[in-house]
Amino acid sequence: MGLQQYYKKRDFKKTAEPKGKVHARNKAALQFVIQKHDATRLHYDFRLEIDGVLKSWAVPKGPSLDPSKKSLAVQVEDHPIEYGSFEGIIPQGQYGGGTVLLWDNGTWEPYGDALAGWESGHLHFKLDGHKLKGDWNLVRMHGRAGDDGGKNWLLMKLKDKYASTSIDITADKPKSVASKRTIEAIAKAQDNVWNSNRKDGADANGKKPKPAKKTKPAKAVKLPNDLKAQLAVLADHAPVGDEWVHEIKFDGYRILAELNGGKIKLVTRNGNLWTDKFKTIADALEDLAAESAVLDGEVVVLDEKGRSDFAALTGRLKHKTNATLEYYVFDLLFLDGEDLRELPLLERKKKLEKLLKQSKLPPTIHYSDHVQGDGTAVANKACDMALEGVISKRADAPYVGRRDGTWIKSKCDHRQEMIIIGYTDPQGSRKGFGAILLGYYDDDGKLKYAGRCGTGFDEKLLADLHKQFKAIEQKSPPTHDTPPARERKNAHWVKPKLVAEIRFTGWTPDGSLRHPAFIGIRADKHPGDVHRETAVHIDPHKKTKKVQSSPPPLEGGGRGRGPERASGAQRASVTKKSSPRQKSSSAKTDSANAPLPPPPPSRGGGEEVAGVRLSHPDKILYPDCGVTKRQLAEYYEAAAKWAVPHIAGRPLALKRCPGGAGEKCFFQRNYTDVMPKAIRGVDVSDTKKPEPHITLDGLDGIISLVQLGVLEIHTWGCKNDDIEHPDQLIFDLDPAPDVPWKTTINAARILKKTLDGLKLPTFLKTSGGKGLHLTIPIEPNIDWDAAKDFTGAIVESLAKGHPDLFVANMRKDLRGGKIYIDFHRNGRSATAVAPYSSRARNGAPVSMPISWEELGKLPSAAHFTVDTARRHLKQRKVDPWRDFESARVDLRKIITD
Repeated sequence: MGLQQYYKKRDFKKTAEPKGKVHARNKAALQFVIQKHDATRLHYDFRLEIDGVLKSWAVPKGPSLDPSKKSLAVQVEDHPIEYGSFEGIIPQGQYGGGTVLLWDNGTWEPYGDALAGWESGHLHFKLDGHKLKGDWNLVRMHGRAGDDGGKNWLLMKLKDKYASTSIDITADKPKSVASKRTIEAIAKAQDNVWNSNRKDGADANGKKPKPAKKTKPAKAVKLPNDLKAQLAVLADHAPVGDEWVHEIKFDGYRILAELNGGKIKLVTRNGNLWTDKFKTIADALEDLAAESAVLDGEVVVLDEKGRSDFAALTGRLKHKTNATLEYYVFDLLFLDGEDLRELPLLERKKKLEKLLKQSKLPPTIHYSDHVQGDGTAVANKACDMALEGVISKRADAPYVGRRDGTWIKSKCDHRQEMIIIGYTDPQGSRKGFGAILLGYYDDDGKLKYAGRCGTGFDEKLLADLHKQFKAIEQKSPPTHDTPPARERKNAHWVKPKLVAEIRFTGWTPDGSLRHPAFIGIRADKHPGDVHRETAVHIDPHKKTKKVQSSPPPLEGGGRGRGPERASGAQRASVTKKSSPRQKSSSAKTDSANAPLPPPPPSRGGGEEVAGVRLSHPDKILYPDCGVTKRQLAEYYEAAAKWAVPHIAGRPLALKRCPGGAGEKCFFQRNYTDVMPKAIRGVDVSDTKKPEPHITLDGLDGIISLVQLGVLEIHTWGCKNDDIEHPDQLIFDLDPAPDVPWKTTINAARILKKTLDGLKLPTFLKTSGGKGLHLTIPIEPNIDWDAAKDFTGAIVESLAKGHPDLFVANMRKDLRGGKIYIDFHRNGRSATAVAPYSSRARNGAPVSMPISWEELGKLPSAAHFTVDTARRHLKQRKVDPWRDFESARVDLRKIITD
């Protein structure tokens, strides 16, 4: 189209709009622009740089993030590239007269050739703007031509992580990306007018414009230079009583957000300026409905279950991943020049909630709500949900910038910051380093040795940290006392500059961490603040007014700032507890809902579960949640009466992870005679050459698998005594990453309805991953080919009848937004994860049989974990698979009929 129509519609003697030119075809990043235009009718001008100009469409209702909505986009004349930076007023009487706001801009990337896509009437592209991101489609409604002359197109958001059915992006983000003003403010200001070029400044009708007005910058107020975050005292229980409110304890970076003079500053608890690190949060807070404010909250990254994940947060900062930053705000210290810190907590939170509601902020900014009353029940629920713990706060207390007993933290497990003081050489095939050496400051400001930690690192982290360690190496230990000789073997020492967050099960008598696991580097913490945390004892049956707290950190001490410590009188008033969670059993709550206690101390060489001796029972198999070998074995012992009938007497395939879920794993099928005696071989060969696979007969065999580091048990669909005839069929619903859980539930119900029509009983279980398994018990009287053909025909029929929901092809490029039904697990030698088996994934999930009534109540397919499944089985009154054996059907009869 070029710029001929653009020139034809304008008289450049009357308008100062840029005449521009057609630029050379851009081989670098292409720009896109969206201008909100209040002319005859309010609309949005959507512009893409193609072939040296801005191809342009008028979108009456603006873009939508909802993939189900198609926005009309009427193609208008091409505009010059220079037009894309304009924001201001086109006077009435001139073409397009009205107010223009620069609503969004950025770069765009076409899939394929941009000009060819535009000419064919289908543009598929990715946007990277301030407000719009991800994949989009622009499709001409009538192809190349039509009654509308080919001008009408549809603008559509495609399903990806940026799509949303709940966010009205034009309403939620109305301000300019350039000036941060609304369209009303731009119209009122009259400070940028595209007027005629007449010397008298009159427009086409001879009317002189009003003098340009400058918008007033937001008024800055004086805020304290030394704002400090209030910190909590560690206790072994959450307090009870209505004078306390309880909030979720987040696992992220504590951030004070300051809005002042129209600018946002994000400051860590130690006073470091992190605005650039958390730029998306800073940008989101610019829409705060205030002239000045100070918020207190935590920046986190959430996992798939909505829990804060510190490892993912550090990965986002270190490796620039696409993980979304979220800011949970729980306090308001200043608002429009008023110091709120002396107000009671609940009054501050009420003002905070009102401010956030008025501000129409994006969904990454959250109000951190609270529960008032029984802290024991709240803490137990938090632990049951695998959260870090709770923060309890006095409802009537002011905000003080120090550690104070009106804020109490109670944790579900042991975790705290430790100083990295050295590392050891790697062993075997491991690269980088073997373990980190840890320390902390004692009450006298002396750096003490606290043991070593070799768990929780992946290969990239090993390499990254090793590089940092080499830069700060020193010859001797930085500790006040020399560590024991056995700990100095193969050790390299570093300056005490790095702080790590560590999960552990307790302390040994000699002052070392028991079973530590690395979580992440705490770039926001100062090494001088790291001390051994000791929990203050709180009686869970008595109301607590305030706990004794430590004074501010000591200054000096020879190694930077010294640790926080209590005075002699305060230390005498503190009851030291080696395990905060062990006391929880005394609380007056349902014991089934209480968190699992930490594993007992190591008993030397090993211990027995179900008659099988476990070596190193305290070895952590799941570093992210601390599940040990003992705990996994005890889970199988608790599940034995349900699990054994579905695992014993079948050929098995095993996923072994000798180093735990965070290390390398491998599959093993073949039996060797060096395996424990409770594991035996079964010949699965269909030729004369023997092919012994692994099998077992009872619980002792399953526990023996745990001893071997097996984290997943997969079974054949047949029994050992009849290898050539399956006795069960499995349909594996495997949703694409962008498929919502509710859609997966609906898909399972559709499949069940189809199978019900064939009079086939269906038994349901979670996969422990993203999907669901539907299992049908059958008489072993058909061969594998018949089983696979039968299930394949059902899947093909469903895929044709529900093409928007199901796909029968395993190719990943065809599975976006759909659910792949895997029927190939019904072939000879194919396996599926066994009922009740654990999975080698973060969180230690298990594959759990459930009833169809339970399905709609589950939040995800990975809901049941080694931790929660034990309590679930203890409370479960009826086995949902109790009729599995009696429900077997004669499939041969169904096929032949």
